[in-house]
Amino acid sequence: MNWDLKISIWIRENLPTVSIRKYLGKVNRGEVFFILIIPFLWFSETFVPFGWALAFLCIAAFLNDRFVLLLKKSISRGRPLISVAGKVDANPDMKYSFPSAHSANSMVVVWILVFAFSFSPWVFIFTILSGVGRLLSLHHYFSDVVGGWVVGAIFGSLAVLGWIYIASQYL
Repeated sequence: MNWDLKISIWIRENLPTVSIRKYLGKVNRGEVFFILIIPFLWFSETFVPFGWALAFLCIAAFLNDRFVLLLKKSISRGRPLISVAGKVDANPDMKYSFPSAHSANSMVVVWILVFAFSFSPWVFIFTILSGVGRLLSLHHYFSDVVGGWVVGAIFGSLAVLGWIYIASQYL
């Protein structure tokens, strides 16, 4: 057993209670994150104009997600869920684990919120919870989550540069 799998199993067995694991499993979805963040976006003074900024966030997250899917298929690393729990998911897009799309997508959104729209760095807690949730469900190895955060930060940095350009030219 490699170190990566050992860390994932240790986190699953020692970190949370069963109720926390179930809770994070339910809220650890993009649409839930989106619903939670919308009121903050709407009332933010730096998230102007709302429609442009929201569209930009959605497009950046979508493009990042497609890039991560391409990486997953290229790298083709199996999920720990398959090797530990013996479960096999029939969805071909769900059988690969590196990098974590949840971690990458949450990082892209949070990165843009903090560095383009001046949100408090406290919103990084969302991406941390996303990563922990993926480890608790054994959908990812520890390195998958960290890899997702790195991909998301790089993609988020490019998106911030894109937003600065768009805002300076068109808004």
